Amino acid sequence: MEQSRLLSDGKYITLGAILTALVLFNLWNPTSALLSAITFGCYLIFLGQNLGQKIMPDEKKFWQKIFGVMLLIGLQTIILSIVYWFYRIDRQIIAAVIIFLPIGISFLKIPAIGGSASGGKCASPLADLSNDFNWESYAGTKSYLATKLLAIFVIGGQILLIITLWNKRFSDTLVSPWTIIGPRFFVVFVITTIGLLWVLQKSKHTASNLLLIILHATLILSVAVIIFKIGFGFDPFIHRATEKWILEHGSIEPKTPYYLGQYVLIILTHLTTKIPLAIIDKIIVPLVAGLLLPLLTYFSLSRAGFKDKLYPAIALMPLLPLSYFTVTTPNNFAILIAYFIFLLIWREKTCSQSNTFWLGLVLCLTTIAIHPFVGLPTAVIYFASYLFKAGNKTKNVIMAVIYPLILALTLPAAFYLNSLRNGGGFALVNPLSHLTNLLLLFAKPHWVWLDRGNFWWQALYIYRSMIKPLFVVTAIIGLIIIIKKYKNNLPKFVFLSAIGLFVSAFILSTSTKFAEVIMYEQNVYAERVLELMLVLLVPSFVLALREFFIKIKKAGHKQFLAALIFSFLLLISWYFTYPTRDAVAFHTGWSVRQADINTVNFIDNLNQNKKDYIVIANQLLGAAALQEFGFEKYFKTATGEHYFYSIPTGGPLYQYFRKMVYEQPKREWMESAMAIVGVKKAFFVHTNYWAPAAEIRDQAKLEADRWWELENGRVWVYEYKLK
Repeated sequence: MEQSRLLSDGKYITLGAILTALVLFNLWNPTSALLSAITFGCYLIFLGQNLGQKIMPDEKKFWQKIFGVMLLIGLQTIILSIVYWFYRIDRQIIAAVIIFLPIGISFLKIPAIGGSASGGKCASPLADLSNDFNWESYAGTKSYLATKLLAIFVIGGQILLIITLWNKRFSDTLVSPWTIIGPRFFVVFVITTIGLLWVLQKSKHTASNLLLIILHATLILSVAVIIFKIGFGFDPFIHRATEKWILEHGSIEPKTPYYLGQYVLIILTHLTTKIPLAIIDKIIVPLVAGLLLPLLTYFSLSRAGFKDKLYPAIALMPLLPLSYFTVTTPNNFAILIAYFIFLLIWREKTCSQSNTFWLGLVLCLTTIAIHPFVGLPTAVIYFASYLFKAGNKTKNVIMAVIYPLILALTLPAAFYLNSLRNGGGFALVNPLSHLTNLLLLFAKPHWVWLDRGNFWWQALYIYRSMIKPLFVVTAIIGLIIIIKKYKNNLPKFVFLSAIGLFVSAFILSTSTKFAEVIMYEQNVYAERVLELMLVLLVPSFVLALREFFIKIKKAGHKQFLAALIFSFLLLISWYFTYPTRDAVAFHTGWSVRQADINTVNFIDNLNQNKKDYIVIANQLLGAAALQEFGFEKYFKTATGEHYFYSIPTGGPLYQYFRKMVYEQPKREWMESAMAIVGVKKAFFVHTNYWAPAAEIRDQAKLEADRWWELENGRVWVYEYKLK
């Protein structure tokens, strides 16, 4: 029997009103971050519990809370994105959402307590997470204590590794986090991982297993967040600057139909918790991924009937380097939610409940709000999964032909429509003339020079090139096993979806051209589609590994050998999850330094905060300027608006930076750049890591009006004025 909370539960109304009032008080008053975060967390959990009861009435409260909170956050994100698109976002709008969502949830009819059975296939996946040992058996007691002591050792190793990373936080010139990490760190990781895999193979089905996996996953995905003190990458600086601008001004022009979901969610979280916006932006994807990847993978696959020996297989998910979950960007955030949707498909195949459709729908809309170029194909996959399950054999045969084609054309069509909307330069080209672009997706990176390394370095990077193909082969084996051994047809749908995504990547790499994207970034969209395809295959990869652990579960020596081998393989994958700089790899993806922050402020102070100049510099200086000044200064020109630093890399000002460093640092180029935006003063910034550093430095001095050496020779600033 179902009943409305609003009409039947006075305690619910009272507690809900109190929590809502506290959140509103914190929203409008300068309370502490700790108190605000706890209050907002209680608000989410309380309302999420009620949503969870509606969509998953047969689950235990733990899972109802998790999925209910996901649904609640998704609803908040969708509503705020729509409001922002048509109006703006501010405290008043957020307050309205905080007030009216609980009221709407109150009208939902929730199953009465005790009115829902929990037997059959839909029994709670946590029902077996109890420590049931026969304490009268000496052997059982000995095994129990040994496992628990080893688990404590594993936690100790994980904490030690995290502390080591924290002590290595760096704000100077850095390409790879591994260049400041000693070999003992990796030894500790291998030993800890061996202990983890041994515990997961030997222990009972306990919740502590999931805790160990979560800690390990969070460790693996948080290296960049911890090490790079100022920030990692380039794109996150742009998005943080946008979020800060929207927070201060309510909106940013021009409004675009992408990224909104991330922006409004981070602003909502910042205002309701008082946690600094930059911290939320940096940690949200790595933290959520580390927590929910293991939890939801276990939930969905165990619910689909694959519980036995699932823990060690889940712990080995990072054998595929999950680089896209190490840093927060809308693309990465959307891929993370897409993975949750793919997991939901696995659950719904075995435990179909109509209510979970609303969870899938909200997650799809949330993904589209965050990044439509990930959300649209994900939504096509999710809705098609319902047609595949509901159809008969004839319909499924028809679907096998039509569905991959629709999925493959979804993104090209979306890009075309977006180009019509904003007048962008999107064009179709002859795919036969651009087949090499497809091959470039699988080519060895240009910064890897195998001939410079010894045998071991060469072997390591050869294995690197094999990781993704081995992952795909293993996932396909998993799909085949599930079909033949478990008589489950869902793998056929997964395979069709993977084909559709691959064809989409083929079209984007060989048949499309983006006029405003620099040449070496033309394939970026095709690469992201392949990333989505790999994420789609992660559950089948996990299930293939699970079958391996089932086969060796009665052979102790094989279990230890497996723990040893997989620990080293996981270390290698972890190494390649982040940029590398070693005897073979010469990656040049530098990070923003404190020196860069100081430089942009030096130039600004030099001009008395009057931004009547342009700066020709690499994109990291542009990122530093975005962090310090936001979108404060743009120049309106005949070719559009241009930021006063030379970003983006596809813009006209950046081409003059390329001329200055790759041809010759001539005054002529600087005057041409000034002519584009109509200013009389420009600065060229050269950094010590841009080779040939000394040659460029000395040549630039010859024609500059003035120059300065900053940060002990890390940066040189050259000033040019029109006569």
